[in-house]
Amino acid sequence: MQKKQAETLGDILQEYLRAIGADKKIKEMHAMDAWDNIVGKTIARDTLDINIKNGILTVKFRSPLIRNEVSMHKTIIIQRMNEAVGEKIISQMKVL
Repeated sequence: MQKKQAETLGDILQEYLRAIGADKKIKEMHAMDAWDNIVGKTIARDTLDINIKNGILTVKFRSPLIRNEVSMHKTIIIQRMNEAVGEKIISQMKVL
């Protein structure tokens, strides 16, 4: 009789989350949690709302000046947020 390779509880849980589609939502939450560190305190304080849906990061700001500044750096922000979770989960960014 051949022995099976033992799986860790973490591996089993990861497989389960992937199977039910929750792993993507968890990564989206991690990306949103990283927002403050990625954009800095000033922009984070001005952020009213942040959401990720279908690969689109939507961010709403109080100040038009901050909104304009962030709009000019969309590509870098998307790249850094994807790096924060180790996977490309964001492909576009809407700044409101």
